[in-house]
Amino acid sequence: MRCSGDGLGLKRRWKLWKKRRVVFPPDEIHQAGENAELRLEKLCRAAGKANGWSVYPSVRIPDPDGGRREIDLILVSGTTVLVVEQKHWSGRFEVFDNGEFLQHRNKGGSHNHATVAHRIARKARLLEEIHRKRYPDNKMSFHVLVAMTHQRLEWPEKIPELPAEMINERQLLERIQQTGREKIDQEFFETMDGFGTWDEVHMHGGLKLKGDLLDFGLGSGVEEWDRSRERELRATSEHPRSFLSIFKDMPSQITLSDSGGRNIEIKCKDGPMLRMHVVGQTNSEDVDWMQIDGILASKKPAEWG
Repeated sequence: MRCSGDGLGLKRRWKLWKKRRVVFPPDEIHQAGENAELRLEKLCRAAGKANGWSVYPSVRIPDPDGGRREIDLILVSGTTVLVVEQKHWSGRFEVFDNGEFLQHRNKGGSHNHATVAHRIARKARLLEEIHRKRYPDNKMSFHVLVAMTHQRLEWPEKIPELPAEMINERQLLERIQQTGREKIDQEFFETMDGFGTWDEVHMHGGLKLKGDLLDFGLGSGVEEWDRSRERELRATSEHPRSFLSIFKDMPSQITLSDSGGRNIEIKCKDGPMLRMHVVGQTNSEDVDWMQIDGILASKKPAEWG
């Protein structure tokens, strides 16, 4: 399959070559948070392996008020569900009577994180409601946790009553090491299998965009091919960036592969545009395929997801 862009002049080729060479450096703050989440996920998998804990990171569930909400980590053993919000803060923090969290950073300045415990408690209630609607007689037990995982975090002497239990990383790992020992409830497994996570777009230079892919921008044939997909999809892009690539007739190749073993290849000169709603942004935006190194698209959620 080919995209538009045949018969480009030298001036246009020069502009496209410069565009392919643009570097998007990683967002260090967001990357640090993602690294902490990945680390906790791995630690929980290791700590809970012997006791049969199932681990679900970055689960997105629908919100009746609109959109979907992310739960950092869900741990399940038998009929026990731990719904975990992770915070990797350094410095110190305060919790006020209204449930607001205020972080004081080591490098100066403070940041209000609003009602962290109340938000994760609401997500846990939504998750429970979704499951109870599917299986009214299911006996799952939901526990809401806020895990403070930074080793150099100073805790306040007093924390008001909150709708979530406050624990540190060691306490979380000890809990799943000392409890569990049951295979995940089959009905809850089926509910969890209906949820997806974020889509990821990896830009040239290391920047990662997380959000919802709305349109691949590669034509109706690709969109139709993707509609029959059920599990994850990966895309890789090869964009020659040497000076001599200016003179190549078809410099870029995009390869899409799904978990069912299907593949599709697209060759391009000019950049098709992917449409995505990036986390934290009000509106969706276009992303040029000529500046993308790869994509990981989440499995498509089931009706309840």
